[in-house]
Amino acid sequence: MNNVEEFFALSKRIAKDYEAITPLLRDPEVVRAAQFLGELDKLAQRYDFSVTDILKLIDPGRALESERKKRDKDRQPQRRNRRDAR
Repeated sequence: MNNVEEFFALSKRIAKDYEAITPLLRDPEVVRAAQFLGELDKLAQRYDFSVTDILKLIDPGRALESERKKRDKDRQPQRRNRRDAR
């Protein structure tokens, strides 16, 4: 597949995904969650906190599990993408 074909295939996929997500963007619960996460990001930046720091405060057990999974993932050898092989 050449670059032009790949571009059009990706554009088609993005359009299909956007069509599927559009109703969710109108859902009040999704809107509130997005606003909350946006405000949380602003506060985290303002007070120099990371997402992990916030998780540690809210749910220490879950934060530790998340860190453990990240460490395990970092230890695994990286797989090369087909594009990287070109």
